[in-house]
Amino acid sequence: MIEQISPEIKNYSDQDIKFLSEVDHLSRLRNYDGSYSQKDLNEIHENLVTAVKEASVPFAVSTTHQEYRNGSFYWLDQRPEDVAFSGYKFHEHDSAIQRVDIEVEESLDVNLNLRPGIIKVFISPRMTEIDAPYEIAKKEHLADDDQIRIHSLNLDNDGNIIGKFMQSILIKDIPLSAWVAMLNDPNNIFKKSLNVVDNGSSLEIMRMHSELEIAEEDLQGGVLDIAKESLKYMDPISRQKVSDQLDLFLADQDEIQRKTEIIATRWLDFEIELAQSLDSGYASNVITEFIASLSGSWNNQFNEMIKSRTDYLGNLKIDRELSVELEKAKRNTLWVSAAVSNGNTKIIEQLGFENTYKIQQNEFLINQMVSQETISFDDINRIGNSSNNLIASMNISIGSGCGGSVMGSFLLQSIEALKNGDLAKKDWVWTLGRCIVGTCVNKGAFVRVGPCSVCESCQVRFDSLSI
Repeated sequence: MIEQISPEIKNYSDQDIKFLSEVDHLSRLRNYDGSYSQKDLNEIHENLVTAVKEASVPFAVSTTHQEYRNGSFYWLDQRPEDVAFSGYKFHEHDSAIQRVDIEVEESLDVNLNLRPGIIKVFISPRMTEIDAPYEIAKKEHLADDDQIRIHSLNLDNDGNIIGKFMQSILIKDIPLSAWVAMLNDPNNIFKKSLNVVDNGSSLEIMRMHSELEIAEEDLQGGVLDIAKESLKYMDPISRQKVSDQLDLFLADQDEIQRKTEIIATRWLDFEIELAQSLDSGYASNVITEFIASLSGSWNNQFNEMIKSRTDYLGNLKIDRELSVELEKAKRNTLWVSAAVSNGNTKIIEQLGFENTYKIQQNEFLINQMVSQETISFDDINRIGNSSNNLIASMNISIGSGCGGSVMGSFLLQSIEALKNGDLAKKDWVWTLGRCIVGTCVNKGAFVRVGPCSVCESCQVRFDSLSI
């Protein structure tokens, strides 16, 4: 086995806001009795659906809704400018900070100037070399994708504003020169020339946001029409690359929505457990079972984190540092599952046919179970967990968009070792300790435990669930 330390393990004070943003929202919004408003859960779930699409399904169209009240649009208790302003927490480079400046300006412009029958468009190209070197752009999660989004009002039967819709896509390979040429063409889709300065920076395109308005009847294809319009202004090679991507968007978007909603529901369930665990100071049963489901895959650094946080009764203390590692692992396993379920060929090629088929079987079973109201999320989580060691063994970097790419704190091991559990565990050091699994029949007793403090009997149970 090759020890592979997660490249994102650095300064947890820099990371925890990024990785635990939804967990923090849940902690902040929890009622005194421990419950949540269904409205808040729905809005967080919608946000997670978009995150899954951006990370796992490069040909997905995302649509979200923000309620209108008190003269502004809202997501949870935040206005669009509040959400945009939070971007300052996640970026460091000057060009990335300037992009946040523009995002805040754009959110205020939409709030003030979005009106019936008009769609407002925002084009956010990836960083160019003029903006920042590629490695810095990659670190800022702004290196590879252009984001296009559109805003339109949601009106009731009397014409009153009840909210707004935002539709967005991520797309690669559109040359900056194509955006410049399109916006400067007086015969473009916006029917006017914007006199964009071509200085090689993506910021100049972003700054045009307040001028990018189009009648709803002229944008029947939604956000994809903006990308299609750019094809006219490209060289043949770029045009073919972008055209091939646009063809992929012809996939059944309703089916993608259904599948990503199920993944997002499982993710939200985990976020709630993680929020409650952080607030109590101890990992819940769901959290310890997730750890145990990956007991053959964690690297030494993670195992040491578990051992150092296990108290004398076998209870696992949890803090933000450990929560970041758990969140990264959960994202990695869920996002890969979503990619496989939705036919992301880039991920499927890395997994191989046999492994893809096994994950697809589990995802198909989960999708079938969701329609059965008698099935609990504990049952669904156990099936999902059975794919975890296989996914973790590949330690595939996956992700895009605001969430960036993510890897778990996993060992890189061969599939042969994974299939042969005894061989994979031959180097394990078993010691006397207390099992961290909340449902362990030996809870609180001194027993033989493996590297991440899971006892032999629990290990057999979780091994029997693995594919």
